[in-house]
Amino acid sequence: MRHCGDATLGAYGGSLAALNLDGPSFSLPGDQPRYAPDRPADVRHMDIAVTLDFERKRVDGAVTHHFTALFDDLRAVTLDAAELNIEAITLEGATGGPLDWWSEGEKLHIALDRDYAHGEEFALRVRYWAQPRIGMVFVGPDAGNPEMPVQVWTQGETEYHHYWLPCHDFPNERATTTFAATVPAAFFALSNGKLERVTEHKKDDTKTYHWKQEVAFPAYLMTLVAGEFVEIQDHWRKIPVNYYVRAGREADGRRMMDHTPAMMEFYAQHFGVDYPYAKYGQIVADMFLGAMENVSATTHTYRLLADERASLDYTPEPTVAHELVHQWFGDLLTVRDWSHTWLKESFATYFEAVWMREVEGDDHLRLEMRENGEDYLDGDKLGRRPIVYNVYRKNGEELFDVHNYQKGSRVLHMLRQVVGEQAFWRGMKLYTQRNRGREVITADFERAQEEASGRSLARFFEQWVYKAGHPEFSVTYSWDDERSMAKVTVKQTQTVDVNTPLFETPVDLGFFVPRRDDEKPGASEKPMEPLVVRVVVDQADQTFYIPLARRPFGVRFDYGGWLLKTLSFEQSPEAQRFLLRRDPDVNGRIEAAEALGEKGDPVSVDALEAALFSEPFYGVRRAIARAIAKRKSARALEILLRAVKEIEEPKARRAIVAGLGEFRAPDQPGLAVRAAEALTALLAKGEPSYYVTAAAATALGKTRAPGAFETLLGHIETPSWLETIRGGVFAGLGATGDPRAADVLADWVTNRAKPMDARVVAAAGLGALGGTKLVDPGAARTRAVEALITALDDPFDFVVLFAIGALRQWGDTRAIPALERVAASTLDERVARGARSAIRALAQGASGQEESRKLREDLDTLREENRKLRERLDALEASAPASHNGRGAHAGVTLTDPAATAPARRAPARKRGS
Repeated sequence: MRHCGDATLGAYGGSLAALNLDGPSFSLPGDQPRYAPDRPADVRHMDIAVTLDFERKRVDGAVTHHFTALFDDLRAVTLDAAELNIEAITLEGATGGPLDWWSEGEKLHIALDRDYAHGEEFALRVRYWAQPRIGMVFVGPDAGNPEMPVQVWTQGETEYHHYWLPCHDFPNERATTTFAATVPAAFFALSNGKLERVTEHKKDDTKTYHWKQEVAFPAYLMTLVAGEFVEIQDHWRKIPVNYYVRAGREADGRRMMDHTPAMMEFYAQHFGVDYPYAKYGQIVADMFLGAMENVSATTHTYRLLADERASLDYTPEPTVAHELVHQWFGDLLTVRDWSHTWLKESFATYFEAVWMREVEGDDHLRLEMRENGEDYLDGDKLGRRPIVYNVYRKNGEELFDVHNYQKGSRVLHMLRQVVGEQAFWRGMKLYTQRNRGREVITADFERAQEEASGRSLARFFEQWVYKAGHPEFSVTYSWDDERSMAKVTVKQTQTVDVNTPLFETPVDLGFFVPRRDDEKPGASEKPMEPLVVRVVVDQADQTFYIPLARRPFGVRFDYGGWLLKTLSFEQSPEAQRFLLRRDPDVNGRIEAAEALGEKGDPVSVDALEAALFSEPFYGVRRAIARAIAKRKSARALEILLRAVKEIEEPKARRAIVAGLGEFRAPDQPGLAVRAAEALTALLAKGEPSYYVTAAAATALGKTRAPGAFETLLGHIETPSWLETIRGGVFAGLGATGDPRAADVLADWVTNRAKPMDARVVAAAGLGALGGTKLVDPGAARTRAVEALITALDDPFDFVVLFAIGALRQWGDTRAIPALERVAASTLDERVARGARSAIRALAQGASGQEESRKLREDLDTLREENRKLRERLDALEASAPASHNGRGAHAGVTLTDPAATAPARRAPARKRGS
């Protein structure tokens, strides 16, 4: 599953990353090591029949499990079942009849009629009904979304199907299925496998859709989506490939999914196994969040279905590719337990980027790997853990984080560089072919890559997968002109402990060695390929000497940017300006832009300005714009204002427009006013891109210029896809730090008559407001916190998730009881994790505030004692005989402010990640 991701979250001006701020450690109180459960009997097949009652939001069902005993002398079996009303359980077959059963927590225990020996077969039929709170969701119109269609969808990952279907709800069991779904006659119902027939029931105006899935799969990958949909037909080879969207969105559906057959061919070739199922369907469901790779039938969030305007600078294609990859990794090869989730989520994250490289080129892959690394590094600071990890509260959903998506994708990218291109793909094919139809663990993948490459990979997997963290490099470079030799000293500065190792890794050093004609006036400004030398770093401190023909113009550590790391590497401004102009690697140009922005001298700013207008790749242009904006100078403002006029490419334009928000009142009143005037004019004129418009609104709020608040209010009713523009406006209102924003945003987040996506962006805006320094926070704080607490009861999970993140921003302990209630009552482990994390953060924040208060009291006491001592000394000095220097006996005593000299009270010790 791809949880709601980059582009769609960007529309809200916020991020769910805030929900994973896990303080001192990744694990939270109550988390325990979890393991795959026993399988006393193998579920070979499930025959499922359900009837949906949309008015009562009820499902009536019957499921027959066909078992083969695995234990010896089997007397009972257990299924997962929660909040189900069991009507009857019977043994099927000639000797069948009713069976005794009892419920215990979320387990349904069934006593068999006799002892069954290993290998014996039997079948049990369970009749039941439910009004599920999770796992199966009924969708329909409400006050805020009167146009919402009537639909139903299921979402099983990680362990949620047992809230509407008794089953073995863990990935270490696989079964084939037949699925009969009875729905209103106007509806279509999608499930796994091949549609065998549709039965009409004119008596009650319903239809039954009969689906059959002949390749076994785990229960969490089962699906049912029903509603009124339009089918768009396509195919790959002889396999039907169909897309389902609401009527009127056919063009958007084709734009979103029409590359699917080409992707299927690409992955079949690279994985060495053809697409394995009878059809591939993709359906876009309302209120659904994320995307889910159910076997042969992916469910996509409505948030991916972009209109034509959004498609100017947004594409859902990476997510479409991501879910398709799962049909191999996650579905055909299923993880044995959630601790090995990276074997599906990291694979889908990486191979979606590999596909996008086919579409957009190598620069795109390198940029995405860079951004994945940055996301991981941010998450690592807040809660470090190994990739393979089995400590969690209930069902493993909290493991779907930056370690299993972004870090794991980088691990695969590194593995590809370590073993080599051909060996890596041989290993992928061997792993896929050998393990199709099986549950896998990380050792299966490691063994396949070792066999395909001939390399021992135990240390690679040990340090990158089974341990935590990454190398932190400090690098220096010098040139020995006499010996014509480069000296590169590399230090690993990370704290080495039981969790984080000293890393052994190859590193590519890139030396831009000039030819004779490169130093002549007017020499070529074309990209210059470096001399790449691979070295192995395996010590805390080591030096490499590299003989070169001539002194290089510039040096790169980790050329290509494939190594996951942090890096401190100072080079001269001349070298950085060279790299900005001529390094073929986007990572090198981005790093040069960031370094030149830090230097900020006039020549460096000149170089950044020239590159901003000549750079061909938007990802580097964004970095350049940010580097210029960070200068916050009059010159920087002039460059950005010029860029607003001349650069139209929307992905780069976003960063340029956002950069104008760096000029802020009251520190830079004149520059802030000029920036605000440009942003106001841009909003008034209108932009082709939703995202650029949203960036302008947010930047305007950040300027805090006079009139910014009122200007933003004037745009609050602007409609857009996914409330993108309103999200920018609300983020801008929050960024103003104006207490009036609390009332505006609180009204939106608590009003159920507002659209659900508008309530989400209002919660994000309140979070932005909580992160500012309000002029008068008292009443605004209370209004905001009370509104966010109310939003915790919103029926739309996304509102709840963003409200939790916003409450963390406010740091108000009044929210703790409400968060405790949410954590205890919700069935959604995403929400529970967010609430539990927030509770800990707020409690720690309160402790830190108390510590600060005590420190201030101590300082006040010391100052008062110092004042009294000074008065006494002055009195003594006045009464003492004059000394030779004309001062009293204590003239040599120097008194200082105790704030500068008193020993500071130590903050509570915190582990890494605080």
